[in-house]
Amino acid sequence: MTSRLSYYKITYSINMALDKEKQLMEAINNSRHILVVFRHDSGDGLASALALKALLTKLHKEAEVVNSENSPSRLFDFLPGFSDIRSELSPLQKFIIKVDLTKNKLASLSYDVKNDNLFIYITPKTGLINHEAIKTSATDLKFDLIITLDCPDLATLGSLYHNNTDLFTKVPIINIDHNPANENFGSINLVDISALASAEIIFELLQKTWEDLINSEIATLLLTGLIVKTQSFRAANINGRTLQNASKLVNLGADREKIVQNLYRRRTLPTLKLWGKALANLKNDNQNGLVWTTLTKEEFITSGAQPIELEEIIEELISNAPEAKIIVLIYETETGVETIVSTQAHLDVKELLRQFNPEGVKEKIKIKMEKISLGEVEKKIIEKIQLGILTKK
Repeated sequence: MTSRLSYYKITYSINMALDKEKQLMEAINNSRHILVVFRHDSGDGLASALALKALLTKLHKEAEVVNSENSPSRLFDFLPGFSDIRSELSPLQKFIIKVDLTKNKLASLSYDVKNDNLFIYITPKTGLINHEAIKTSATDLKFDLIITLDCPDLATLGSLYHNNTDLFTKVPIINIDHNPANENFGSINLVDISALASAEIIFELLQKTWEDLINSEIATLLLTGLIVKTQSFRAANINGRTLQNASKLVNLGADREKIVQNLYRRRTLPTLKLWGKALANLKNDNQNGLVWTTLTKEEFITSGAQPIELEEIIEELISNAPEAKIIVLIYETETGVETIVSTQAHLDVKELLRQFNPEGVKEKIKIKMEKISLGEVEKKIIEKIQLGILTKK
């Protein structure tokens, strides 16, 4: 039997004359249950995923947004559909055991679980049940299409991918991204490296395909993605195309004031305290455009903040230090020391710091280290970055 993935590859080979937008429309129209996933630390990806889910609902498709690597930042809890983001996949398929009871009727059925093994007990009314009377099968996979957002490769999805590789192998993928390092891993790859955000790619796609379905909710979600990715249009690479798209989204009903109020003017007291401690510990290397800060476990405790609020500190540092090309946040945890590195420079920090086994993409990574002090991590990471910048010059 031809697999679903093979079918899609054959279909797309036949329809090579179709542009990618039409291929994408065809894939969505032919699907019933769609999985939407995004890079766990991407606000642009999160907002874009919710916008797509809202669109798919309008198209009468079943859609699930899943982000299993981390809890989504509560910065975005004002967005419609935020509470529907799932932390794990729902069951992907059912395994079927079929027993022919033509010759022997059923007396009882029971099961037991021992040492992670399932035992099913089938008792016939008379005689025996022959092995040939028992057959097994499985239903089709629950999802018939996957859409990835802001993911240069599947490994970026972390445990969601590594724990479900069969799903990503057997189900066709629409890959939407603007990262130049994207590996084009999808059945359809809508990768536009000239775009500043995945939300921008989706908006331009919808204008060509389902423009009549763009309502104020979808416009607000897409504008959120643009605002997050451009630091509220303060990024150095902002251009006329992006500003024009933002203007169109506002005209379509996007609530810019609500977005700005929630992303930049809503800060809890613990977050402000933690932000103050991060500023007090701030260090910089102006020559290399490097800014970094450290936070101890005690500073977390006294501020009353949680690690999830660190993303807000990174965004604040990026927004308020435009001269900084590389931002580094190093902080203690219960098990060791973690480091977040974010860059706006043409520098692949994932490759630069590969000896520390970073997770993430080349522009933003996280490093976890155990049995080492905060000061030692700071020295190792900063010296490695400075050496890397010097080598690039």
